[in-house]
Amino acid sequence: MELRDLEAFETLAASLHFGRSARTLGMSPSALTRRIQTIEEELGHPLLLRDQRTVELTRAGEIFREFARGELARYRELRADLERETSSPSGELRIACTVTACYSILPALLAQAREKYPGIVVRLVTQDAERSLDELRRGEVDLAVIPRDPSEPSDLAECALGETRLIFIAPRELELLGAPELQARLKEKCPDLTGVPVVLPLAGLERKRLEGYFAERKLEPRVVAEVRGNEGVLAMVSLGSGISLVPELVLAASPLARSVQRLPLAAPPGYLVSLCARPKTLRRGAAHAFFQLAEEASRAKKA
Repeated sequence: MELRDLEAFETLAASLHFGRSARTLGMSPSALTRRIQTIEEELGHPLLLRDQRTVELTRAGEIFREFARGELARYRELRADLERETSSPSGELRIACTVTACYSILPALLAQAREKYPGIVVRLVTQDAERSLDELRRGEVDLAVIPRDPSEPSDLAECALGETRLIFIAPRELELLGAPELQARLKEKCPDLTGVPVVLPLAGLERKRLEGYFAERKLEPRVVAEVRGNEGVLAMVSLGSGISLVPELVLAASPLARSVQRLPLAAPPGYLVSLCARPKTLRRGAAHAFFQLAEEASRAKKA
């Protein structure tokens, strides 16, 4: 039995007149008669008492009329809900990002989302980028703001929110590194990094870039620490553990910026900071709406 069958019966039950009901439904009286007969055969009960002048509902017809009304009402409610979801989606969105992204990249986008889609509740999960990517792939978060190398293929939907250079940093007070010879070398215009203590990011693009930098120059880095997250790397460098490579975006927003100094070295290429999602996640109204908002903001920046 289809919705159009329920609609036909409800219309007829309201008017109790085949001719008027048929006109309302845009069909012939004979076609309406056949449809009602098909419903009666399927249910195994007569729904109408009819003669040449009148049409009345049987008790089965009254029961079926209530059923038809309920089903059609639920269907209309479903359509309305879907329409509202399309025009004003709602629900919870779990977005993973670094602490830096939380206060330097996302605020404007979150403000737009609150204004345009008040029904969307955003829950931010702050952590390092590698963990964010892992949780995104496992479906534990809906979206993630992570570094992306535009030259690398990806199975994720991506929207660039910004980009950043990478820069070498050392402690503000080079004396913290110990050996005077190292201190003197790091003050040179193009310092030789042989034997210089290095704080290595535990994972991510920064680590790949730094390892590539040393490999190209056939240098063996003296790794003194491996730290998860750029904020942790900055902290270790500021304490004098060694030098490292960090995104300029992170350094600019860090309270530790005055505790470190930039080194005059040609750093490896930077990267994009992108909002990423699994394509199937974007089938959900809230995720799709937020991602679309990010794309609009990205296009506006480029214009």
